[in-house]
Amino acid sequence: MTSHTKAKILKQHQANARLKTPLLPQVMQNSQDLSADEMPSPLDEQIIAGAWEALASGQTHYVDVPGIAPLREAVAEHLNSLTDAQYQPTNILVTAGVQEARFLTIQKISELYDSIAVPEVVHPGVCKALGLRYRNVMPLAVDLARGCLPSVDCIAQAVRAGSRLFYLESPSRLSGAMYSADEAGAIHKLAVEYDVAVIWDQGLAVWADSGSNVSLAAFDSSIAQTAIIGEAWPGMGLAGWFIGYIAAPAAWIAPMQSQKQIMAICTSTAAQYAALEASKLYAEAHPQQRRQLGGFRSALLELANEVQLDVVAGDAVNILALRLPGQNAAAAIAQMRRVGFEAADGGLFGAPDVIRLNVGSSTAQAIHKLVDVVRG
Repeated sequence: MTSHTKAKILKQHQANARLKTPLLPQVMQNSQDLSADEMPSPLDEQIIAGAWEALASGQTHYVDVPGIAPLREAVAEHLNSLTDAQYQPTNILVTAGVQEARFLTIQKISELYDSIAVPEVVHPGVCKALGLRYRNVMPLAVDLARGCLPSVDCIAQAVRAGSRLFYLESPSRLSGAMYSADEAGAIHKLAVEYDVAVIWDQGLAVWADSGSNVSLAAFDSSIAQTAIIGEAWPGMGLAGWFIGYIAAPAAWIAPMQSQKQIMAICTSTAAQYAALEASKLYAEAHPQQRRQLGGFRSALLELANEVQLDVVAGDAVNILALRLPGQNAAAAIAQMRRVGFEAADGGLFGAPDVIRLNVGSSTAQAIHKLVDVVRG
C-alpha cells in the first residue's frame, strides 16, 4: 500500500463522523457514573462456579462461533417465554455484547436492501456501526412527547416511500419509551403487507415498568422478517462479560455467523458457561430487581417534578432521561463532571438537549446537582 493510499484512507476516516461516534461505557465504573448502558450487579456464586468449572474442565479454547449449544438453547427458550415466538437454537447467534449484535445485523442484513431507515434519536452504537461503509440511511423523525420514538404513522410513511429495512429500538435506549402492543402489531402489519424487514433492539424491554415485554417477535410467528437483538439476562452481573444475542431467520444468521468468525473468533468459552448459569437464576432474581429499580424511579420522578425538571416519557425503570430546553446537555454534563457525576449526553443519541441517567441510589443526588447546574 503506497503512502498516498494510506493518507487517503486516513483522510476518509477522519471525515467519517459516524465512525468516530464515541460509545458509552458498557457498565458503571462507580456509584456516581450514571452514563453507562448497564448497571453493575454482583455475580451469584453459581455463575462464578459455572465459569470456573468450565475452565477446570478444559473449556479454554475458542468458543463455537454461534455460541455454545446449551446457551443458544437457553436464549431461545427465554425469548420464546417472553414473546410466544418459536425460536430454535439455529435462530440464535450469541454475540460479544449488544454492540456486536448491532454491528452484525446492520452490516449483513442491510446488504439485502437498498437503504435502512433509522430513527433520528438512537443509540450512538448504531451510528458507529453505520459508519463502517456507505449505507443509504433514511432518517425517521421522532416524537419527543412519545419518548423520542418514531410514530407508527412516520414508519408507515417511510414504508410507502420505499423503505424496506428498519432499525428500531423498543424501548428507546435514550428514554426507555417502548411501543405498545397495538403499535407493535401495526408495525408488523406494515412489515407483512410491504415485505419489510426489521432489526428490533429490545434489550431494555426486560426493564419495562409493567414487566411486559412487547416484542415484534410476538407477531412474527414465522420468524421470517425480524431480527431481535439485546443483552443476555441483564442485571445478573454479566454486563462487563459482553454476552448479547441475535435472534433471526436462519438464512440471516448464516452470513452474520460467518462475519462474526472473521472478527471475533477468540470469544471466551468460559464466559458463556457463566451466562448459562445466569439463565437458571434469572426468573427468580429479575422481578425483584425490577421492582427495586421501579421504586427508585418513582421517587426520582417525584423529585424531578418538585424541582421542575422536564422528564422525557419512558417505560424502562433502569434509566431516566431529562430534557434541558434551550440548553446544551454536553455543557451541563461537563459541569456535573466537576462535582463528581457522569451522565450520558443525549447529543450522542441525536437529542442534544437531553441527558440520560442510570437509576440507582445516587441518582437523586445527581439530580440535585443538575438543578444547581441548570439554575447557575
